[in-house]
Amino acid sequence: MPTTIYIDTRQQRGKHDTKHDWFRAHGVPTVQKKLDFGDYMTRDSNISIDTKRNIDELAQNVGRDHSRFKREMKRAADAGCRLIVLVENSDGYTNMGDLCRWTATHCRKCKYFKSGACMPMQNEKKCIKHGTVKPLQGARLYKTLNTMCNRYGAHVEFVSPENAAKVICERLGVDYVAGDA
Repeated sequence: MPTTIYIDTRQQRGKHDTKHDWFRAHGVPTVQKKLDFGDYMTRDSNISIDTKRNIDELAQNVGRDHSRFKREMKRAADAGCRLIVLVENSDGYTNMGDLCRWTATHCRKCKYFKSGACMPMQNEKKCIKHGTVKPLQGARLYKTLNTMCNRYGAHVEFVSPENAAKVICERLGVDYVAGDA
């Protein structure tokens, strides 16, 4: 009997359809279930996978949602689970060290950044255009995330969106039907 992947019921509808379609196409049974941490796990595994749709979402979790994200990592560690944070990206980031060169999308879209007037990686506290506190940037994202991972035994991996479901199966030890389906 194939291993079932439990999918957290609190995932936003429609944002994970590519992964869920891949599971169906490759014969991976899934069940919606409230999970205490992460988005995907199996019954007998000590691994839980928390997916992020991009680096901006990861930065938001590490920055603005820091307390909630830290509690989730701690719950996983306290339960004896290793949390894998699987970050989907098409920008070529392959490891946490690559985060040091990352600039928040909000800043990259800003005309002041494009003109060179705003340097998000510098120690300026406020955005020139909006007058608000600048979003978390690469070097600080790396440092904070690295500290959290070391403290709670979590691990961060980067994957292209089209390979996310396959990587989830591989990390959880779930067999799937190979092929192009």
